[in-house]
This record gives sequence, C-alpha cells and structure tokens, in this order.
Amino acid sequence: MSRSAIALLVLAALSAGAQQDRGRPVVLLVHGRGMLDRDTAATRKMWSSALTEALHGLTPSSPITDRDIRAVWYADVLDPRSTLGCEYARTDPRARRERADDQQFKGVVGVVGNLLGALTLMVSDSESGTEIRSLAADASFLSDGRKRCASENRLAAELDRARQEGRPVILVAHSLGSLVAYDYLSSRSDSGVVRRFITVGSPIGSPDIRRLLIGGDSTDVLTRPSSVGDWVNIRNENDPFAVPLPIGRDLIVTPPADETDPHELVGYLRGSATVREVLSGWCAAFSSVTRPAACRDATGK
Repeated sequence: MSRSAIALLVLAALSAGAQQDRGRPVVLLVHGRGMLDRDTAATRKMWSSALTEALHGLTPSSPITDRDIRAVWYADVLDPRSTLGCEYARTDPRARRERADDQQFKGVVGVVGNLLGALTLMVSDSESGTEIRSLAADASFLSDGRKRCASENRLAAELDRARQEGRPVILVAHSLGSLVAYDYLSSRSDSGVVRRFITVGSPIGSPDIRRLLIGGDSTDVLTRPSSVGDWVNIRNENDPFAVPLPIGRDLIVTPPADETDPHELVGYLRGSATVREVLSGWCAAFSSVTRPAACRDATGK
C-alpha cells in the first residue's frame, strides 16, 4: 500500500473518531511551573493514569477514558532558549494592563531571567541546570508579556480544537497554570467556553500574587469570567502554594497518604475531591448526545 493511501486511511479514521466523540466532553489539564525538562507524552500519560485510576476507585465503570483527557503544554514557551512569543491585540484588556504595569520592575526581572538563562549554559550538573532554567522561566513569565501571550495561546488552541470538534470542556489547571487559564479566559466575552473550571494547588486567590504574575492594580477584583460556567477551587491542606478562593466553591482536602509533595498535580488528580468534581462536571456537560449510563451510576443523575 502506498504512503498516500495509508495517509488517507489515517485521516479517515481520525475523522470518524472525531465525529463519534462530537458532543462528548473533554478534560483539559493545564500544568504548573517547573515542567521544562519533562517528557510531554510521558507526563500526560502519567496524569491520565492518575485520573483514570481515581475514577475507577470511585466507580467500577468509569465513563471517562484516555481519549477524553488532553494536556495543555506551555513549558517550552518559557524555556530561556525559546524564541516563541506573541503580542496581545491593542484592544485586548491584557495589552492595556501590560502597558500600565511597572516597566522598571519588569526590566529588572527580565535582566535577572536573562542572566539565569545564560548561567544554565555553564552549569554541568543537570539537576542544578534544570532548576536554574525553571527560575529563568519564572522570570520570563513575570517580565515578558510576549511569553505570557504565547503560553495562553496554547490553551486557546486546545479550546478552539474542542469547539471545532463539538466537545464541551472541563478545564483542570494546576498552580501557575491556573493563572495562565484565568488570564486567558478573562479576556473572552463569550459564555460557555469552559463548562467547569477546576483550579488545584492554585495561588490565584491571592491579590498580591495575581498582580505580581499577570499584572493589574488594586482596582482589579477576582471574578468568575463570563466564559466559565462553574468554578471549583481545590487545595490540599498541606499545600503551601494553595490559597483560598473568595468566589465559587473552595474545597479543602487531604492529600493521598503516600504523596510526598502535597503540591504535585498527580496527588490532586488521585484525590477523591478532584475526581468527583471532574466526573460530575463531565457528566453534566453532555448536551447533544446521550449521557453514558455510567454517569447515572456514578453521580445518581
């Protein structure tokens, strides 16, 4: 069989799969900081396995499968070696906020980030190099609006993909990823883009941290974006980076007993609170197709 024939068969199979899943919700997972040297496919598989394992612990016939879970990856954008970036449209509220922010502070942070990026080229120890690059990536997020724009565009692309496929979205955002998601979703005025927004291990409830990482001033108030239907914040009681959310639902949970780092995304995905919120939101998001019977068994609806 020729390559062109094989390619046509693959495209036909993908098209058939997309049509079959139309109306079926999809879970998008947005990572936090410190992911620069992680293997994207392996990490996504680890997250998916953690979530599906927890789902099977909740109900023996979990309706959410691996094809319903996707990762939104932006770590490579913040890599100090990356040239990726974009500009907000001038009418975008993020662009206006960017122009109003403290440019002197951003300049200092940018210089520090450049120095850290250069330092990674001189460090022979791989573990030390990774941590320095992670710090440089953090500085890049703080100081460079082009990097934040490109990071948020990764989420925009996955949301557009889901919309084109006719798939409602359940969005789970961890740590720094919750700020990436909130900043982007706040720029949209259309409703129902995300059916349920689940933040885990998130500092987004802190006004000072929001202003530091995505800008703004004392007049900025945390509100549920019109593009979000329902917002749930989940924080492990031992997670030092998780902050209470003054709006929506704020849930305090206990991390799994064998989880050494209470801030890790895997620990949250394995937790009963997170999996219940994902499953109930996923089941409720069905509209144009029949909800799986397993949803009734698991949620009673």
